[in-house]
Amino acid sequence: MCGRYATGNTTWEQYRLWLNLTGEALTSNLEPRFNIAPTSTAPFARETDGQRTLEFGRWGIWQPWMEGKRLSTFNARAEGVETSRLYAPLLNGGRCLVPALGFYEWTGPKGQRQPHFIRHADEPLLVFAGLWASAMKDGEAVRSFTIMTCAANAQMTPVHDRMPAILNADAREAWMGGADPASVLRPWDGTLDIYPVQPLKAEDGPHQIAMKP
Repeated sequence: MCGRYATGNTTWEQYRLWLNLTGEALTSNLEPRFNIAPTSTAPFARETDGQRTLEFGRWGIWQPWMEGKRLSTFNARAEGVETSRLYAPLLNGGRCLVPALGFYEWTGPKGQRQPHFIRHADEPLLVFAGLWASAMKDGEAVRSFTIMTCAANAQMTPVHDRMPAILNADAREAWMGGADPASVLRPWDGTLDIYPVQPLKAEDGPHQIAMKP
């Protein structure tokens, strides 16, 4: 799964190159984020009218019928996505790419949980497969997205049994081009850098990264 992640000091040019963006460069909303939690606003890339643009939306798919319900929609399992009543309709026209400096996972017993940060071993960003939706709330369109997850690879297994569906350059284009989910939503076959970090305190807020001890 993926319950916290970071975008870091990612620049517009890095987003453009890694997500194959088109259109005008953004000059706002690119501040560093190191502790993104579900329901937070975060960037994702979507395609409209042949253009791939960077948008900002709520992390966790939201639809009007969910109001007042406690539903976990920030992750969507790759297994069964094509038959899911919530996610299957989004496969046609609702695919997106979610950029990240890296993500967090925890190990250990309750009360002694040890956070770990997971990032690409050699590159500045990871790109996750995602799905996005738009719905009206109080007269305004609310954009939201979810991160697809799959079984963990061998490197991640000691930390967690699942991981985000990380896409290389070819897989990003295949995903956005409508490829069969099973062909691209697979355990990452590259190398990750996984290391324990100091826990963040509540007062640290979203703009400080948990560093290596």
